[in-house]
Amino acid sequence: MITHTGALHRLLFPSLIWQMPAGKVFLTFDDGPHPTATDAVLDVLKEFGVPATFFLSGANIPGRERIVERIEAEGHAIGIHAYHHTRMMALSKERTKEEIRSTASLLHGIVRQPVRFFRPPFGFFSWNTIAAAREEGYYLMMWSCLTGDFSSQSDDVTVQKSLELLDRGSILVYHDNDLTQHKIAGILRRVIPQIQARGFSLGAIR
Repeated sequence: MITHTGALHRLLFPSLIWQMPAGKVFLTFDDGPHPTATDAVLDVLKEFGVPATFFLSGANIPGRERIVERIEAEGHAIGIHAYHHTRMMALSKERTKEEIRSTASLLHGIVRQPVRFFRPPFGFFSWNTIAAAREEGYYLMMWSCLTGDFSSQSDDVTVQKSLELLDRGSILVYHDNDLTQHKIAGILRRVIPQIQARGFSLGAIR
């Protein structure tokens, strides 16, 4: 998996979003809604008064609509993270479209905001993935930094990765899932103040 991206990625795949225009720093969260991790993330974001962007997996939405509603009600942006958490590289264009449409259909029944961005699970994509997202009307969203919060690395390492190449327009990826539910709040309480101390403001991707 790609952890930090740069000019080469933007050159090879210019239609994908690797970094936002210079300005704010963007915290993004993949894999929700999760019954405990997502609420933990939302509590910290509310505590610091900062917005973020949540890329939701369709299969996790049924029965957790309240969490999706809370994400929107508290001012955060929502994107699609496919329906099943599967590697898109192996899927046909039509199958990829189904993954996007199934999730979009669920979200459109819950949220009012336009859903414009799609991030493939694991960050894996093919030309079919790119074409499917484009034809369905979505921007394909990648990242500047995959923090590795889901891995066995220490929280200190996750915080270090989050900050080491930070720049205006940086897109940081975290996760609200089983693997992060007991540590993500603590990580964010360390990362957010340090981002702000460096003079960056935080935004949601819309």
